[in-house]
Amino acid sequence: PRALAGGCPVQHAGAGEPAPRPMSECPALPNWPLVKVLPYIMKYKGKYGLRTSKMWADSFDKLGPVYVATDVSLKNKGKLVLVSSPEYLKVLDMPSDDIRGIFDTVWSLKDYYRINHPDEKLNPFLLRGEEWRKGRMAVNPHMFNVKAAKSYLPKINEAANSAVARIEDYEENLDDFCTFASMDMFNAMALGINLQATAGDHEGRRVTQAMLDALNSMIKIVQQAPWCEHDWLKFGAWTTFEEKWRLGCVEVEALIERSLAQPEQQGFLPAFLAEARDISRFQAVSMVAVLLFAAADTTSATLANTLLNLSRNPQVQARLREELRAELAGGDWNEDARCTYLNWVLYENQRLTPTLTVSHVRSDIEEDVVIEGQVIEKGSTIFFSHYNIAKQVDRPDEFIPERWSDEEKAKRKGT
Repeated sequence: PRALAGGCPVQHAGAGEPAPRPMSECPALPNWPLVKVLPYIMKYKGKYGLRTSKMWADSFDKLGPVYVATDVSLKNKGKLVLVSSPEYLKVLDMPSDDIRGIFDTVWSLKDYYRINHPDEKLNPFLLRGEEWRKGRMAVNPHMFNVKAAKSYLPKINEAANSAVARIEDYEENLDDFCTFASMDMFNAMALGINLQATAGDHEGRRVTQAMLDALNSMIKIVQQAPWCEHDWLKFGAWTTFEEKWRLGCVEVEALIERSLAQPEQQGFLPAFLAEARDISRFQAVSMVAVLLFAAADTTSATLANTLLNLSRNPQVQARLREELRAELAGGDWNEDARCTYLNWVLYENQRLTPTLTVSHVRSDIEEDVVIEGQVIEKGSTIFFSHYNIAKQVDRPDEFIPERWSDEEKAKRKGT
């Protein structure tokens, strides 16, 4: 990555080289006045919200690999720049002690806890620097390693099996199946509790819906007033978010108490709480709530996209089924299985229909940087569009898992 990035700060053009373009000449999406913004946004409005993937792809085709996505209502007063080039590594390679996680830009959660719990320390996932690192390192041993995964894999298998047994009930709405199954699996993994929402359990559905309402209200307010510091622009969404998030957290805390009361504690949460010495119980509950809401939503999207791509490509589905039958013989996933083609399918799924179309690279960059000949000024926030970069391949709109074989990857080396 460092070799690909090729250096970080702004460098003067050499003899015969064009000078970097100033920020004032950077292509930009319509930002102001509203008479220009609204027609642009409405063009991508779909039944379930904005068709962001289509919007990013069209913007890339029209504006190129670097453009300003918004220059108004940013709390840091800097511009939000979208980059669709591997040169974004220049930004990641910039020296900085100000490390942060993916929730850094979710201002709604930070404001909620500061307003409603002013005497409590913020969840480390919402912080930066050393506090963020400590929070992440506290979770890692219990969640993000092979030993931990082996401990909670049986609970995921159990939840997955109970969900799949009811999949025919969702013939008319596979979206709900993906959502309920993901919530069941993640609660089983984290808390050792299968809510049985997919199976139609009344209490499981009620708890799941409360958590989904909390997540959706958070997404809605961020979409309606991203990074906005003006309350009057939030269109009443803030009050709804506060109430829904509060109710969702009440359900999460009740689930945590239920998990800790089990004779044989399962899931990663009990061990995490027992060893999180530098993290208060309040912070730990908030961390689990954020993980639960975020992980279940992304799992649901990944599952839905995978099923969609398989249904559109029956030859891929047939080969995958053949491999799974050979490796698992109709049983559960296990560590001895060698499902190479399954991995290719998952990689290709994330290339063609990524769970997130953009990822946050760096807020408030500390110095000017040049990407693709374009100066991005100090103080800007940069997002990286892996969706657009992943389309820069042969036959980009086709679902071809074989492109992830060792032979095909070798052909792309250096590109």
